[in-house]
Amino acid sequence: MARTAAARRRSRTGPRRAPVVEAPVRTRTLAEEVESAFLDYSMSVIVSRALPDVRDGLKPVHRRILWAMHEGGLRPDRPFVKCARVVGDVMGRFHPHGDAAIYEALVRMGQDFSLSLPLVDKHGNFGSPSDAPAASRYTECRLAAAATELLAGIDEGTVDFQPNYDASAEEPVVLPARFPNLLVNGAQGIAVGMATNVPPHNLGEVIDATLLLIDDPEATVGRLMAKLKGPDFPTGARVMGREGIEEAYRTGRGAVRLRAVTELEETRRGQAVVVTEIPYQTSVDAIAGKLAELVDAGTVDGVRDIRNESGQGETRLVIELKRDANPDVVVNNLYKHTPAQTTFGVNMVALVDGVPGPSPWSRP
Repeated sequence: MARTAAARRRSRTGPRRAPVVEAPVRTRTLAEEVESAFLDYSMSVIVSRALPDVRDGLKPVHRRILWAMHEGGLRPDRPFVKCARVVGDVMGRFHPHGDAAIYEALVRMGQDFSLSLPLVDKHGNFGSPSDAPAASRYTECRLAAAATELLAGIDEGTVDFQPNYDASAEEPVVLPARFPNLLVNGAQGIAVGMATNVPPHNLGEVIDATLLLIDDPEATVGRLMAKLKGPDFPTGARVMGREGIEEAYRTGRGAVRLRAVTELEETRRGQAVVVTEIPYQTSVDAIAGKLAELVDAGTVDGVRDIRNESGQGETRLVIELKRDANPDVVVNNLYKHTPAQTTFGVNMVALVDGVPGPSPWSRP
């Protein structure tokens, strides 16, 4: 049967299509689009990378490292394993970012000069305040006893879990944390538009202050400071004055001045100033190098020799003096011109209920 002319035309042009309906186009200015994209990026950095959660004091990368080690059975009574293995496990299953950043976070949790209560038990060269750690293929690790207290009860439904980045496994939203890790070990982080810098504290003092708050939630700063004297830095040094500490505890922000501890010793060649404790996040090499520059430039007089005799976890910087030198003048110049005296800017910002804000312990 012969096809009609209309049928022949349809066979040549194909099936008839439905008419296209144009949806309304939303218009936005460039400023609005940039502002919206920047805010999304900022919140992602703040929540997912830079700020710790007030409940366990950990950033996502630290939490994922501890969780991966817990799942791998790397308990304190088990043998050490290569750090490279842990880094690969964390990167492949929970934290799809650079391996260097993951290893840096792991190493810091094992450094007794960075944390008051290390969360990783280390084996090998984890670095020093002056030197970088060895590569992850050379070092080994396992969970420290303190980390087991952060993870205790996690398998008993104590915290919520969420899918990992590809929904192939689950990870905890927060760790149970049997002690206030944020105060004990402190935290540092730079986000977009905000930062945090929480100093470390003594574990025993923090627990005493916590018990006081449990008994009296309205306890004043003065009563809390009777239990919690102030920051306790793992490298020692003296905290000069209490005003900065009180301001930090009262408002969440303040400045704490740290000063190296020095002793005057008699040697065969005369007197020597010996530095035995240094401010947090500085190094003996930095102090010695700056002092040597000042001596060469003639800014500091009376110094005969500078020797770094530190080792085996002990800090010892020997500054030999000339016969006619005044030790007090040399020490004052040491504090004035070198990192032997620094200021720690306290900025207690953390995620509270998933939102960045001042610490909940700030009070009148």
